[in-house]
Amino acid sequence: MTLGSNNSLEPRRPEMAIADASALAAAPPPPGVSLRDLGLMIYRRRKLALLVFAGIFLTVGAVTMMMPSVYVARAQVMLKKERASTIISANEATDTDTRPTISENILNSEIEILKSATLLRSVVNTNGLYKRLVKPEAVAILDSALVVEIAVATFAKALECQAVPKSNIIEISYESEDPRLAAQLVNELCRRYVDRHLEVHESRGVYSFFLHQAQALRDTLQVVAAQLRQFEIENNLIAPDKQRELLLQKIAEYEGQRNAARAGAQAADRQVGFLEQQLANEPERIHTRKQRASASVLEAMKRELAELQVKYDLLRQEETRSRAAAAPNSRMTRSLQARIAQLEEAIQAEQRAEQPTAVADISNTVLQLSSDLTRARMSLVGYRAQEEELQKAIDQQKALLAGLERATLTHEALLRQLHLHENNYLLYAKKQEEARISEALDREKVANVSIIDPASVPLTAVRPNRKMNLALGLALGVLVGLGAGLAAGYFDSLIRNRGDLERQLNVPVLVTIPEGDWPLNLLAEENYDPRAEASQRT
Repeated sequence: MTLGSNNSLEPRRPEMAIADASALAAAPPPPGVSLRDLGLMIYRRRKLALLVFAGIFLTVGAVTMMMPSVYVARAQVMLKKERASTIISANEATDTDTRPTISENILNSEIEILKSATLLRSVVNTNGLYKRLVKPEAVAILDSALVVEIAVATFAKALECQAVPKSNIIEISYESEDPRLAAQLVNELCRRYVDRHLEVHESRGVYSFFLHQAQALRDTLQVVAAQLRQFEIENNLIAPDKQRELLLQKIAEYEGQRNAARAGAQAADRQVGFLEQQLANEPERIHTRKQRASASVLEAMKRELAELQVKYDLLRQEETRSRAAAAPNSRMTRSLQARIAQLEEAIQAEQRAEQPTAVADISNTVLQLSSDLTRARMSLVGYRAQEEELQKAIDQQKALLAGLERATLTHEALLRQLHLHENNYLLYAKKQEEARISEALDREKVANVSIIDPASVPLTAVRPNRKMNLALGLALGVLVGLGAGLAAGYFDSLIRNRGDLERQLNVPVLVTIPEGDWPLNLLAEENYDPRAEASQRT
């Protein structure tokens, strides 16, 4: 096979056919496109590649040069937490948070104030700046109010406000084709923002409000204090806790004495029962033998009569003092009366006659038991009376304690009310002082906003970046030009070399024979059949 002069594939003569079926079957697959082939494709179509490159590069360059320059003016505003570092407080030791950070919500609120239409309108109205933001044709034909609104929209569209991360600073930037206009607008915006910030955060009438509230609370506090003093005087309250402690101490002492009196009464009661039982078992009288009365006996009887009279009088006095129910009808009294009557009769009989008589005397044991019983009863009555008096004293102290508890509850309620009004008064007094300071700062135009970096006239445009655009146009032109050359060569159907042949037919080339006249014997084959060759040609 050979490449003809007319760039088509055709057999030259029968002697030059050198491929057979077995050779094609054993041939390797056609190789891919080599770098040399790609280079040849681009070289053959170098004019097309240069034209594409020049068109793209020149177009990008022309567009870049025709684009107007845009300048950015920047300024920075810092927000402080408080306008005054001294914070008035009702407490002597106040924990003031001195950290300079401000929450993200506050920063976002200030950014919205910066972007507000009211503030932007006041900025563009300054010195007729709105006329420089709108085209002269629109200024000439439109109403001034509409022109101002268009200027506000234009200003807001190119204005950007953002918070600097991890700081209290807001950065304000504005893009414009006029660098002086951009700097003037940003600086005027910062100045107007300070005034607008004061106006928005101004609290008019707050000082007078807190002043009136503090006066009302002070009057209420005085009334509650007077009520508390009057209540303490009426209920004799000096130190309720100490008074309660003293009353409890007295009640404990009285209860101890009452318990001792009760124990003594129980012991006396048991003793009275025991003596009454002993007295019931003893006989009342002792009978003596008859004897003649003598002067000595008569004297003895008179002495005994006198002693009995004394005992009888004492017994009556004791029973009267103890208020017992056994007055003249009690057993002991009857015994003494009977004995006295007997002695009187015996003395009278002895005096009338000198004959011996029989007498009956009271037992000394009965007399002793009667005396002990009387004393035991008196002790019992005394213990019970003491117990009753102590119980009355305990009840009285408990009543005083209950009254003290009720008075203490009312006293504590009045104290809580007094402390509540006092705390409210101190709070309103503190807020009153803070409001007074705030109004004074407002009058002096002292704000917690500072312009730390005013805008200056930018000297360098931020866009377009002509060097970058030209470099990108150059790169794009080279790539597109090379791609155009490769695409044109790849899709070209003309066969100019071995690679074009293999790519078009998708079969490997076994041998290439240069053009020229070659001897027939060089291409002779053993199995050459001219008739078969002729049939193949047909």
